Amino acid sequence: MPPRTAVQGGVLHLPPGVPVQQLTLNETFDGYGRLIQLLGTNQPVSGGFGRAYEDPATEAPLAGSTEVWQIANLTGDTHPIHFHLVNVQVLGRQPFDVETYDGTPSYTCAAHDPDKTELGLKETVRMNPGEVTTVIMRFDLPTVPFVVPSSPRTGGNEYVWHCHILEHEEHDMMRPLVVM
Repeated sequence: MPPRTAVQGGVLHLPPGVPVQQLTLNETFDGYGRLIQLLGTNQPVSGGFGRAYEDPATEAPLAGSTEVWQIANLTGDTHPIHFHLVNVQVLGRQPFDVETYDGTPSYTCAAHDPDKTELGLKETVRMNPGEVTTVIMRFDLPTVPFVVPSSPRTGGNEYVWHCHILEHEEHDMMRPLVVM
């Protein structure tokens, strides 16, 4: 894992050579006009950046690899995001202008370190509105004394990441995490 602090002088320093995923937390309306929260990437799809759970997986790291995820919260709410399989370390947070987000955040001020309560490995991380939360994680598959079949849906070892607010999780704020 990276050094204890990844923010020096308001600048977030990412570990060299580690792949970075640009992801999003999104709000839109479902077919019945109800507010729905979705996870997504920085690549727009019809209606915004959010994707449904059944859409093809966009998070497909290799087993044993390490990745940095920069998650931009485009919603008006704080979401406790929970990761299955991996524990993450918060590297930093940085406010951005949600109104001008086009897949690349326009930062409004310098990055800052995680709170003292967020130091160390976590399985659930608070994602604040209008903020990019940067986390790092290693995708080590568990060792078990039996064969685990690949997911028939994705062909890999399928896990999930999702919002831990039950109403959001049940209304599609969940995405597959497929370790290849």
